[in-house]
Amino acid sequence: MSNRFKRLPNPLPATFVALLLLVGAPVAALAQSANLTILHVNDVYQISPQRGAGGLAELATLLKKERARAENHVTTLGGDLLSPSVMSGLTQGAQMITLMNAIGLDLAGFGNHEFDFGNDVLTQRIADSKFQWLATNTLGADGKPFGGAAATVIRDVGEFKVGFFSLLTPETATLSSLEGGVTIKPALETAQAAVAALREQGANFVVAITHLDIAEDREIARSVRGLDIILGGHEHDPIMFFEGGTLILKAGTDAQYLAVADVELLKTESRGRVRYSIRPQWRLISTAGVEPDPEIAAIVQKFEADLDAELNIVIGTTETELDSRRANVRTRESSMGNLIADAIRAGVGADVSLSNGGGIRGDRIYDAGTKLTRKDILTELPFGNVTLLIELTGADLLAALENGVSRVEDTSGRFPQVSGMSYAFDPKLAAGARISDVKVGGANLDLARVYTVATNDFIHAGGDGYASLARGKVIIDASAATLMATMVMDYIEKLGAVSPKVEGRITIK
Repeated sequence: MSNRFKRLPNPLPATFVALLLLVGAPVAALAQSANLTILHVNDVYQISPQRGAGGLAELATLLKKERARAENHVTTLGGDLLSPSVMSGLTQGAQMITLMNAIGLDLAGFGNHEFDFGNDVLTQRIADSKFQWLATNTLGADGKPFGGAAATVIRDVGEFKVGFFSLLTPETATLSSLEGGVTIKPALETAQAAVAALREQGANFVVAITHLDIAEDREIARSVRGLDIILGGHEHDPIMFFEGGTLILKAGTDAQYLAVADVELLKTESRGRVRYSIRPQWRLISTAGVEPDPEIAAIVQKFEADLDAELNIVIGTTETELDSRRANVRTRESSMGNLIADAIRAGVGADVSLSNGGGIRGDRIYDAGTKLTRKDILTELPFGNVTLLIELTGADLLAALENGVSRVEDTSGRFPQVSGMSYAFDPKLAAGARISDVKVGGANLDLARVYTVATNDFIHAGGDGYASLARGKVIIDASAATLMATMVMDYIEKLGAVSPKVEGRITIK
């Protein structure tokens, strides 16, 4: 990666520099500086443009342009690369490594979705990467950074040394299929230790690559002295601002934007005291309408052609509008949520079904009359989860619903989409006391009664905070279960036409 940190020749003639030294340079001449251009993306799931923006070939075009004008540059990823997408569900994220190698990524931090295919797959993806993965607070069973990643790195930028480390959200334990032997240390504590260690090793400036909520990024910026820049992820909205003198950058999702920060690194000396500081300028560049880079476009097209040949098969038609937009499946009843919940309930013959809205990933609207393909359904359900059948008391079902709406204000993926039942919730009430009016099959929920519940293996194992589901007796376990996506495809194919709609299963008070 060192060749990407280039330095231009000094534009001042040597004789002029010598003259300054002879006559006595003013205080400003005691300053040293270098320029570093940061090129950042995060949460990249799709390799082609979506709704007119994004695409890794388009991103490559922007990267080449920005690198050409930069004195020094570094390209970074704030986590979530290997999953989820239809393609990654089939390749376990191998195509993302091929493409990031090709576009010249320099440094990457883990996101929670890096663990979706298990520890062994992630370890192999790290080994296949030509770029450097960082895992400062993510440790393997040996207590070292997971999978052969580095804890920290230092890169030369002109006369300066810039240190990098990474932070992964500890919520990965419930957000992904985290296997045993992985420890995620607290973010703030790790950041303090990493900055101190990098400064001790001679770093003049320190950069964190994080996959945290913005509130956590801001707390770290306020609390950790000596941290200059945070390059974030996890949020899917572009965010760029100062917090207590620390620059925070997030680029949104799916390479719809490239976040660019031109940072002047400064060293000033006054009265024997040396001070290092940054002077940044930042901007977002949209990939919409950008001409794709031909070399990267050829790789993308090969991957897409292979996928289309396997999945572009029509399985049925929707007679009503299907809505899988992220903001809706995570906060309210949605027609796509109802379709999926109905399909898995019918597939195992359960009284009710409950599945997390965060597992629905298409983020789009299908107009009435749309012919649905296998690819559409796998786009909506890319994680490879299977449908379990469990027996659960009414009390534990109520606890599951309470968990599901406990963070609706954060658009959390735990929000419950249901079938065979209805409920109301009041988001203004305290978490844990928001649910009311629960009915199963039109009758009031009986806390003592045992119901059969269709759900997915991820939340049954406690994912997204669904601890109460694990208290149920398992009737169909993972070894005998069918993929949720397969169950939904079979359901549509059997009916030929589906007509799900919002019908009052979930009421917001």
